[in-house]
Amino acid sequence: MIITGLIAYSAFDKIALFALSKLYDFDISYKNMVREKQVGFVFENLRIMNKKMGLGFYSQRATLKPVWKTNFLKTINFDFKFKDVHFIKGREEKLKTKYDTLSELVAIPFEGRWTYKEISGHAEIFSNGLTLKKFSANGKEIRLTLSGDIFYNNAVEAEISIYFSKEVLKDVPPELHSVIMRDEPDEWKSFSVKLKGNLNSPSIQVSGKLFRLNIGTVVMN
Repeated sequence: MIITGLIAYSAFDKIALFALSKLYDFDISYKNMVREKQVGFVFENLRIMNKKMGLGFYSQRATLKPVWKTNFLKTINFDFKFKDVHFIKGREEKLKTKYDTLSELVAIPFEGRWTYKEISGHAEIFSNGLTLKKFSANGKEIRLTLSGDIFYNNAVEAEISIYFSKEVLKDVPPELHSVIMRDEPDEWKSFSVKLKGNLNSPSIQVSGKLFRLNIGTVVMN
């Protein structure tokens, strides 16, 4: 663990990426990688998949900038910025045309059909998972902010705010988004949730317009 962390910070070349992928069970591939002094490590066509979680992403251009912290021997910290991004899953997705439940609404941003112009934030990788801070995803149809912990055993404890454009809202029953969502500029709507538990069936706490709703375990397909 310590040796891998030191290699990653000092070199971050193919050997370091291979070590990281084995240690944390990531599948990492890319077309090209260069090191730019002020920016960090720049990748073309970067694809990262966590095999245990069955979730990853693809970015046409990605920048990773290692951040030194006092606990660098135990964790790996870096700022990231991804351009032209979409999420990918380990299993085949079923294309949905209607979103009738709260769990389906929460899962919408992570469907592979959405492209985000930019995703940025800070990540801290530790032995059992990762912490995301200041995570922000900006797309034409969906925007997303997130902070919290995601563990490799599929446990999650995170706060998420999701913003939907009017194009996406066409597939959401009016009685659903009119109750739990807030009005945003340009006919967008948003809502915030807290997720805790198994990533595939977490408990959800919804912060609505005039209320707070606690929902027990729900299934996220």
